[in-house]
Amino acid sequence: MKRVILLAVIQAVVLFFIIGALAYAFKGDFFYNYLAVVFAPIAGVLRFASAYATEIVLPKKAAEIAEKRKKVKNYNQRIR
Repeated sequence: MKRVILLAVIQAVVLFFIIGALAYAFKGDFFYNYLAVVFAPIAGVLRFASAYATEIVLPKKAAEIAEKRKKVKNYNQRIR
């Protein structure tokens, strides 16, 4: 959970500067129509929501994949 929040915050901050830099380059104003201020937090929230949903849904699949890898690894070790 902490990792998901950290990545969402980092993404929001980076997008804030990217959008602001693009607005500054094209319009000469970092806060042109508050694009960076509006879209960066929205991107951070969407990142958090999608990553958290994936974290909730994925553990079952991740456990299945890990178990399959163990079986294959054990099988390969027995063959050698």
